[in-house]
Amino acid sequence: MARGREEAMNMLERRLSRRAMLRVFGGGLATSVLLSACRGEQTPTTAPAATPTSAPAATPTAAATPTGAAGAATPTTAPAAATPTVSAEPIRLGILLDLSGPAAPNGEGNLRGLQLALEQAGMTVAGRTIQTFVEDSASQPEQALTKARQLVERDRVHLLAGITLSNQAAALKDYLVQNELPTIVTNAGLQALTRDPAMRSPYIFRVAITNGQQDAPMASYAYNTLGYQRVAVTAADYAAGHEHVAAFRSAFEKAGGQIVDEVYAPFGTQDFGPYLQRLGQLVGQVDAIYAFHGTSTDAIRFIVQYQEFGLKDQIPLVPSGENLDQSLLSEMGDAALDLMGGLAYTAFFESPENQAFVEAFQAKHNSLPGKVAYSGYLGGLVILEALESIDGQVEDKQGLLQALKQVQITGPAGEFRFHPESQGAVVTIFICRVEQVEGGQLGNVVVEQVPNVDDLSF
Repeated sequence: MARGREEAMNMLERRLSRRAMLRVFGGGLATSVLLSACRGEQTPTTAPAATPTSAPAATPTAAATPTGAAGAATPTTAPAAATPTVSAEPIRLGILLDLSGPAAPNGEGNLRGLQLALEQAGMTVAGRTIQTFVEDSASQPEQALTKARQLVERDRVHLLAGITLSNQAAALKDYLVQNELPTIVTNAGLQALTRDPAMRSPYIFRVAITNGQQDAPMASYAYNTLGYQRVAVTAADYAAGHEHVAAFRSAFEKAGGQIVDEVYAPFGTQDFGPYLQRLGQLVGQVDAIYAFHGTSTDAIRFIVQYQEFGLKDQIPLVPSGENLDQSLLSEMGDAALDLMGGLAYTAFFESPENQAFVEAFQAKHNSLPGKVAYSGYLGGLVILEALESIDGQVEDKQGLLQALKQVQITGPAGEFRFHPESQGAVVTIFICRVEQVEGGQLGNVVVEQVPNVDDLSF
């Protein structure tokens, strides 16, 4: 393992030496990956749906770590000792994520990954300080739009990263394009945002997967390898839920399978009893049940209650990979054991780059990174790569957009690039099984890999 880490450091140094991203890695971490030593990432399990609130007209102040409070604009700069003297003004990066409400585990993980990438660069790129402004969209599309306006009109950010939910992406799209704001989506999977020629924009890039991009390969695997021929589906009743179901359905039926029934529950459901009773009526009629409830407290409650109702032993559950994010597994406990799903990232993928990322994340958070943390981290790497290639001239919007289109990096999950037409992510999908790994914690262990899956492939 030590040799693998040394190779990873050498590889990253050759690729990133221009922007000094390895300062954080250089001697500050343990000499081997701590996969067996850490605890699962802790996430809230009872976060209530938040009510949109208006933000105070606060003057930005420097802070090392955002508090996540709604309405608090939180610029972050590196300590003076770590930041070179520069004459240009800071690059202002807006970060808009759900830090409260049902999707808070998602937004918090995303933020951790993004911050780690920027901190490894010393909060600078091409000699310019990076200043971040963090806003909480609180799992509400209306609040997302309010906060986006504050970031653009009050904080005058040069570019935006984040966006947690699909309905928020839909609410924000026109405003972002009208303001010609380069945007890197690190989570929201709204399909039309990159797949629909009438909706996609040269200002919008997505490093996260599109809704269904994980589920289509898993649907084929469920039919061809697991032998499931008749499946019912259940999902959260909002845009992403319906899109994930549609992707699974399309691939499953194309493979030869049949969807028998569909059951939807409101996003933010506390008690899934009525929906589980309906699913329980399908015992003997279906081979499995596919479920999507996002990387959220909903997913934790659904999977735990599925086991409590005795259904796990009667009908195999095939959750979306979103439901099996590493950040959720410790809260699910044995209810998640042996479940399989398709994921765009797992901490248990063996590569030098992933070893380095896992070690850095563990050193900072004492937990394994999941897909949402990886997507945030990847977004940070992409932003840094593009800005470095244009010498930090973020004011040159067309130059920045062109630089983003040309980004090709080797990240923790392997090769990453944007699709030239959609500007969506081209990634490997890992078919994983939740297993108890060394140290007693749960983890997504790779069973099979499906390479080069893009957002126009299903």
